[in-house]
Amino acid sequence: MEKTRIPTTYHSAIKQANLWLNPMTKEFNMLRERGVFEVVPRLRDRNVVGSKWIFVIKWNKDGSIERRKAHIVAKGFTQIIGEDYKETYASVARLESVQLVCTIAVARKLVLWQVDFISAFLNSDSSYEVYIEQPKGFKEGGADNIWKLKKTLYGTMQGTHNWAENLNRTFEGHGYYRSKADSQIRSRVIGDELTITST
Repeated sequence: MEKTRIPTTYHSAIKQANLWLNPMTKEFNMLRERGVFEVVPRLRDRNVVGSKWIFVIKWNKDGSIERRKAHIVAKGFTQIIGEDYKETYASVARLESVQLVCTIAVARKLVLWQVDFISAFLNSDSSYEVYIEQPKGFKEGGADNIWKLKKTLYGTMQGTHNWAENLNRTFEGHGYYRSKADSQIRSRVIGDELTITST
C-alpha cells in the first residue's frame, strides 16, 4: 500500500526517498540541462512566486507501476499581473474544425497522426522576468537564493500563452498558413504533398 501512495508534499515524498528521490533528481537535472532557470540572489523589489513538487505514478495496463514521476511547478496564483505576467490566453481549435480536418483527411486519403509534445512549456522562452522559490530539497547557493526563469514553467500564469506563441512562430517558420475561419488550423502545400494541422 505504501508503494502506491502518491505523496502530496516534498516532506511526505522524502519519507519514501527510496521511491521518490530518483524521480525528483531526474526532474531537477532535466530542468537544469534545458536551461529553464538560473540561480540568482533574492531581489527585494520583485515578486517571488512559490514553487511546489507534484508527484505522479504512471501505470501499466496490467495495473503494475510503470514509473514514478516528479514535477516542479510554479504557484502561478501568486504572480502579479503587469509585473511578472500579462497575457494568459491561448486559442485552441474548435471541435467543428477538428472534425472537418478529419473529414478532409479521409476524403483525400491522408495519414492521420497525433503528436504529444514532451514537456511542451519548457520549449518556450519566458516572456516576463519571473522569479520563483527554489524547490524544496534542491536548493543551491545561499539560503536566500531563488530561480530566475529563462523558460516557461508549468503553473505559471503565462505558460499556455507563451507555448502557443512559440508553436505559432515555429509553424510559420516552416511555411504553414493559418485558416481564416479558425486560426488554430494550419496548412502547407509542398509539391503534391498537403499537410493540415490542428492545435
